[in-house]
Amino acid sequence: MTTAQLTRQHHSDPKADLGDIQEVIDLLDEQVAVVSCDGTIIAVNKRWRRQVERQARHGLRISRDYISFLTELIESGDKVAVGILQAFRDIAVGSRSSFHCVYNGTGAFAGYDFNVGIAPVKIHDTRHVLVSVHDVTELVALKRQRRRVSSQLLQAQESERRRMARELHDSTSQSLVALQLNLSHLSRSECDLATASIITECRQAVQEMQREIRAFSFIAHPPILVANSLALALEKLVNGFAVRTGIEVDLSVCNVGEVSASVETAIYRVSQEALINIHRHAGATRAIFRLIPRERYLHLMIRDDGPPKTLGIPGEAGVGVVGMKERVRELGGRLSVRHAAAGTTLTAVIPRQKKMVFAPLIGAR
Repeated sequence: MTTAQLTRQHHSDPKADLGDIQEVIDLLDEQVAVVSCDGTIIAVNKRWRRQVERQARHGLRISRDYISFLTELIESGDKVAVGILQAFRDIAVGSRSSFHCVYNGTGAFAGYDFNVGIAPVKIHDTRHVLVSVHDVTELVALKRQRRRVSSQLLQAQESERRRMARELHDSTSQSLVALQLNLSHLSRSECDLATASIITECRQAVQEMQREIRAFSFIAHPPILVANSLALALEKLVNGFAVRTGIEVDLSVCNVGEVSASVETAIYRVSQEALINIHRHAGATRAIFRLIPRERYLHLMIRDDGPPKTLGIPGEAGVGVVGMKERVRELGGRLSVRHAAAGTTLTAVIPRQKKMVFAPLIGAR
């Protein structure tokens, strides 16, 4: 039985007493406490009791004041406890139905991560508050490790692209120039019509390769964000992309105002990756690029008129789309890619400031 089932059971069974609740909560995997609306801890399960004894948290024992415990954490500088205390008070008076958050421990709880849930429960028609705590320290550590690996992979990808761009510019481009010169010299020599036609086709192919190399080199190693504002850097990136690929882009980038550096970098890299995919998969002749600022969020929309799946397929796109989603998710935003017969649309919504990892989970009310 889960804590949610326990809550529903005792909402519908007002005759339940603390003895009944004690038997049930002792079976739960979470650490669970039943707290009166004034803050007094009146029942705890075995897992709660063991955690309290292991960490010597005397303020979390039966008959102690849970509100005072949270207040002490806040006074010691624990900002996360502010939201938990407010949620407890709201649920105690009935102005909120439930609360969930990931609590990344600080101070006395440094090194621990907990999934905290708070919900109302009735005992003999008296409203109480059910507090559940689940230790997710190992899970959070694994997620952080995955993010580090993803970040390292993205950095390696960018480094490799820069290296390839330099190689293409310094070596391959020079070889193509030499080949073009030889073809020009050959075209001036005496030859039949068939040979002349082949030479012309070769020269056109070399010109096309040079155009492709210039386009890829620019997108893979575009204007540096540090030297420009986000709006100006995006304009240079998109305009350069349009000139070098021949893809017409309807561009609208507003001045975004004040945003954190990590958000600027994410928007720039997502834009770069999306344009690379449009160019790489070809078939598009037009694209739309929009960056629209709102009070709390920035909205990025990139659409092309190419065949479906131009921007990549989630789950099949490797580093590309997966990397974009990871960048946005780490900042508390969301990214989606929609495919249609008329093309592909990427949309990203990113908060102006990076959200803290202990923010309420989706579904908290």
